[in-house]
Amino acid sequence: MRGLAFILRTLLYGWLLALIELIKKILRRCRAGKRRGGESERDRRSSRVPCVPIDEPAFVRPDPLIYAQFYLMKLGLAVTWDNPDIQLRLNGAPVSSSLLKPATTYEIVARVWNNSFTAPVAAMPVHFSYLDFGAGTVSVPIGSTKIDLGVKGGPDHPAFAAVPWTTPAEPGHYCIQVLLDPPDDINSFNNLGQENTNVGEAHSPAVFTFKLRNDTARERRYRFEVDAYRLVPSGPCRERWGEEERRARLQLHARGKHPVPAGWGVSITPDAPVLAPGDEITVTASFEPPNGFAGAQDFNVNALHDDGLAGGVTLTVLAGA
Repeated sequence: MRGLAFILRTLLYGWLLALIELIKKILRRCRAGKRRGGESERDRRSSRVPCVPIDEPAFVRPDPLIYAQFYLMKLGLAVTWDNPDIQLRLNGAPVSSSLLKPATTYEIVARVWNNSFTAPVAAMPVHFSYLDFGAGTVSVPIGSTKIDLGVKGGPDHPAFAAVPWTTPAEPGHYCIQVLLDPPDDINSFNNLGQENTNVGEAHSPAVFTFKLRNDTARERRYRFEVDAYRLVPSGPCRERWGEEERRARLQLHARGKHPVPAGWGVSITPDAPVLAPGDEITVTASFEPPNGFAGAQDFNVNALHDDGLAGGVTLTVLAGA
């Protein structure tokens, strides 16, 4: 009898709890309906969830990009700081960023690409700034403009952004930065490009100086990597590459595959500086050509710390026979 009584009590208690929960749900539905009674049809149909993923074939995203040294080095590729997508002009004629005159107005032109075949970008902001010649130095705004960027292979691709820039009155070398600022982007890491070059003649040896600044929040030990990488001519434009062709082309740009040519003497002073946050020093780079060298030789000097690339410069040594 006790067992039977226990079973009956359990059944009755469970049924009562279920009935109470059902009544609560009905009341909640009624209250929600009253709250939404004064809403528009669109509001009533909208989701009550704050974040709703959009998964619709008509929704596409762009990928604006520029030759971006920091991003390319993270991919394991060698880089040049003579940016192929940034050009300075004086009275309409291209000029080298290493031969700028003080207090002179130039036009900076940036070539902007889109890696999307389906999503253009309208009125995309492009910001221009400059740094003192070196790595990790402070950025000074120049100006901004907006461009319409078409899809890959379309009529507005690539697009060009241009702003005027009057160089500082103090003579010196300056680094140009271009930052793309789209409202939406598949990959935001390829949006910052930098032009940072200098040309010097070899007078046994060729000597360059540039600034190195610790723009991080903690003390850093820096090291320098020097290579002789240059951009290679572009191959045919294809939407898809074979895997072997893709690997072969990547190897042409691989980091560590472009050593200093035999016979060249290279020294960096200091070679392993330690800088506190905000500290800045002048680094001297010396390049001694081999006997009989004539022509131009590019060297990329990349400054690195424990967390990766701090910046870099491309230096061109000119020498006669």
